[in-house]
Amino acid sequence: MMLSRSTAKAAIRHGGDKSRLIPTTSAIIHRLKSSGCPVTGPILKKVPTLPFVGSVIPQHSGLPEFQMSRQYEFNSELRQKFGEFIRFGIPGFGVGLHGHMYTIFDPNEMAKVVRSEGAYPSGVIEKLWQWRRAMLESGSVLVSKKDSSSSDGESHDYGLFDKGEGWKRHRTFLQTGMLDPVAARGFLPGIVLAAESASLVAPLHSHNVNEYMNYTAFDMFCSFMFGKQMNTTSTSVSTDPTVKGENKENEQFVTAALGVFEKTNAMNLFPLEFLMAKFFPWYKTTKYQALQDDWDTVREIGLRLIYDFVDRYDRDELDEMEKASYLAGAIERQRESNDITRDEMAELCLIALFVGVDTTSSVTAWNLVHLALNPECQEKLHAELVESLNAKGSNGGTRLNADVIGKKVSPYLHLCFRESHRATPAFGAVMWKGNSHNEIEIHGETLPQGSMVQMGHISYDEDYIDEPKQFRPERWTAEGVASRKGTKSEVLDHPFMRDPFSQGARRCP
Repeated sequence: MMLSRSTAKAAIRHGGDKSRLIPTTSAIIHRLKSSGCPVTGPILKKVPTLPFVGSVIPQHSGLPEFQMSRQYEFNSELRQKFGEFIRFGIPGFGVGLHGHMYTIFDPNEMAKVVRSEGAYPSGVIEKLWQWRRAMLESGSVLVSKKDSSSSDGESHDYGLFDKGEGWKRHRTFLQTGMLDPVAARGFLPGIVLAAESASLVAPLHSHNVNEYMNYTAFDMFCSFMFGKQMNTTSTSVSTDPTVKGENKENEQFVTAALGVFEKTNAMNLFPLEFLMAKFFPWYKTTKYQALQDDWDTVREIGLRLIYDFVDRYDRDELDEMEKASYLAGAIERQRESNDITRDEMAELCLIALFVGVDTTSSVTAWNLVHLALNPECQEKLHAELVESLNAKGSNGGTRLNADVIGKKVSPYLHLCFRESHRATPAFGAVMWKGNSHNEIEIHGETLPQGSMVQMGHISYDEDYIDEPKQFRPERWTAEGVASRKGTKSEVLDHPFMRDPFSQGARRCP
């Protein structure tokens, strides 16, 4: 006899004496397994772990070795070796002495975690212990002392990098005036100008495309934040020593911001770094000290830019573009509401500015790489954009605007975005979530409160998609989506798969 998990769930919803203890689905399934009765659906596979190091020693755990150069294959290898429901150990990200965390691949199961988030959801950003430590040691006003230590021994609240009322207060302020479509349209003209300026000097950066994209991302984000054209992409290749000197700090900011991300990634691959920080908090490893140096550089330069802007705002020296910037709006909201302090506002804007450099540059770079490697796609997109620009562009059809890049006017552009996200997503997993409020049932197993769950990518998996290493934007046309209906590959079109930066109440951050 085969018993599905849905049948098992139905079994506990029978009538009868309500005072009788009714076993949970997990208990029923456990008994069925023990008695030899087969149960359909993924079975939890527990990968071997060791205290302090979790599963990161492949020779012990059998876990595929994670390498940045193969990060997009990792989830497929993990699923193929251990199945659809896995528990393994990653100290610093997971829970407890072994760093336990769960990986699932079914978005419908992940939706259970998302729906259980509550008012103060838990997210992976809380696991950036390096950033939290750097914030504390640099004196960030986003960090405050708790009245009493939490169950994990933590005595500080890290605001935006924590959960609870502090996170909600900071995030609510930060996202206001940033994410709504009306605000985005207002920022776009300045972003377009920054992109145009960067495009003019692209040939001069042919020796280092990554550096070019980093400076371009900084210029575009500064246009959004300050309403100002920094032109770092241009000044960084200037032969004029005066120009170079005047803009040296912008280059330093970009280099340090990227350094924080690179060093964070490197430290996450070595559990010893986390263990040293946890058990010897007074000691700074060489890697952590290098990260903190970059963090301090970002903070010093970024806060100076922000406070200089605030001073000019108070002296009524802003031009029209600057008055329309995100920071100008943030100053107004802070003074009208007093929901956060002036210094909290400054540090929140600093965080937005520096994290935007790496994420924007990496996602944009992958889009460009895919187009460069697939000239037929590049030509098709170019033809569409030329036609859209002529029909809807500003300045007599010569400049991009929100209408030109909209999905209705330039549909192939969005197909390319979607395929680039499928092939090379911004992060190694679709999302990470913690069930901080209550235990939750996943695939018939009860996960204890406080567990960390990640949803792994399947869009690079040959079991779900044909020729995953081929860049084919046409996969996402209406016809392509329709062809997957009723098949195993239909899961690729689930809303959780469509874009980066997580889902639910706690999207990044």
